[in-house]
Amino acid sequence: MKIEVYYDKECPFCSFYSKYLDIKENHTLILSNARENIKELEKLKSMGFDIDQGFIVKVDDKKIYQGAQAIIFLNTLSKRKIYFANNTFFRKIVYPFIKFLRKVVLFILRKSVTLLKD
Repeated sequence: MKIEVYYDKECPFCSFYSKYLDIKENHTLILSNARENIKELEKLKSMGFDIDQGFIVKVDDKKIYQGAQAIIFLNTLSKRKIYFANNTFFRKIVYPFIKFLRKVVLFILRKSVTLLKD
């Protein structure tokens, strides 16, 4: 399975998690810095996937996951698991809080919080 992960390399949380991923041997993992792939992200946005709303994961160019669902999907394939339960608490409270922290940290680091223009 080919798995392409779009993430913000300048975000400490995103960067840590993408480096932490250890996908099983029978998968090809491609990590793509969102800040360097604007054209692809614009295509994804036209399909309803906005990188500013969280990780985007493309699987075999057929299936796309975003945000909490992307993290949960990646965690099911990873050898090193971080406990992210596929439940309402994670999807509705924990993940939005992590996104909020991302914005705060990027602001403090004086990095752009939004990657795509409207």
